[in-house]
Amino acid sequence: MRSILSLFAKSPLGPLIKHMGQVQTCSDMLRECVSSYCREDYEKAEELVEKIVASEREADKIKNYIRERLPKSIFMPVDRGDFLNYLREQDQVADRIEEVAMNMTLKRMKLPDTIKEGLTELTDKSCDVVDIVPLALGYMVESFETSFVNKEKKDKCFHYINELDKKEGITDHLAVELRKKLLEEEKKLTPGEFYLLMRVTKLTARIADHAENCGDRMRVMMAKQ
Repeated sequence: MRSILSLFAKSPLGPLIKHMGQVQTCSDMLRECVSSYCREDYEKAEELVEKIVASEREADKIKNYIRERLPKSIFMPVDRGDFLNYLREQDQVADRIEEVAMNMTLKRMKLPDTIKEGLTELTDKSCDVVDIVPLALGYMVESFETSFVNKEKKDKCFHYINELDKKEGITDHLAVELRKKLLEEEKKLTPGEFYLLMRVTKLTARIADHAENCGDRMRVMMAKQ
């Protein structure tokens, strides 16, 4: 916690970046987890679930630390409520990643090839959306920590926020396509498997939704600078 304390001494935005690092770690491991599951390397997938859970818990510790110690008054061009709203959305990304990994590995299933392809692509594209969040966040923090409005950094932040919107739209389409494939392959699955995969599809798409919401919250904070 000493490292977090030193970050807080400089800015409450520092621990936010540290929290995002844990979220990013969860996202990176989810790609590998889904890939391993689809290759029917279930033991590897289950090992990665444990690591995702551990990383999500670390993210929760940082989140709680921020909430407990965030001053009621911040001498920065960012509203306390806006800051906490952003933190909530960023944390929801890690929560959904954990849910996807845990739900998917509840049962060892041999998936039809079309479902493997659809699930892998949806996961990759959802994690692509998550990958953009730290880029936008970095420029936002840099912009806030300067004593004047830096138009270049502000423009780059908005550029990545707009990219979040675009890439999240791709995941919406892929989620619909995966649901169609599941309906086509329904007879090859048990009712429990079909329900579980539908839930995993929904949760995976929500990873991208929350990542996009991070961009919306950043847009609000940046607009007030």
